[in-house]
Amino acid sequence: MDDRLLGMIDNVGDVDEERMPLLTLREAQAAVELLQLLTDSNGDGAFAARHLAGNLARRLPAEG
Repeated sequence: MDDRLLGMIDNVGDVDEERMPLLTLREAQAAVELLQLLTDSNGDGAFAARHLAGNLARRLPAEG
């Protein structure tokens, strides 16, 4: 597992950085879905994808 990549994902909430709106809501939803597809694999990136998908999904507004 790439510790640098996982560190960037896990420390997102700990870093006091300005957030920038880079995606539309639909793009963010698509990104989460794509990341979730990556979690189905057994590669090194699956663990990091699972964490990043969770971080992003928690920030999305609830559907409904």
